[in-house]
Amino acid sequence: MEKLLERLRILEQSNTITQKTKEKLLHMISYLKSTYSIILNEDNGGRFITHTAMAIERIEKGEGFLQCHGIMEEEIRKEENFTKAQAIADALEQNVFKITFPLQEKYFIITNLLVLMEDLQ
Repeated sequence: MEKLLERLRILEQSNTITQKTKEKLLHMISYLKSTYSIILNEDNGGRFITHTAMAIERIEKGEGFLQCHGIMEEEIRKEENFTKAQAIADALEQNVFKITFPLQEKYFIITNLLVLMEDLQ
């Protein structure tokens, strides 16, 4: 966990993310652990944290996004835990980030949650 926190410190100190984004990500880490027993660390969550941080920054700056459709969406929906991962992603949007992710970003979050959930089994 310490390495994951260091990642967030570096992102903030380099002005890649704001303090507000860092706080949202810390809340996400705590929320996933307390609500879903998903424990993030550098190995399983480093890329997830960085991508989510960048997505939040883009959304808050109002930068545009391409929507994903087709093969990626179809393949992810076939996963056994898709419905649960989608529900967790929805909860993160509403309860932690309080922003709506574009479909492309949301599917990345869902994909990462699917990997995390698979590791728990």
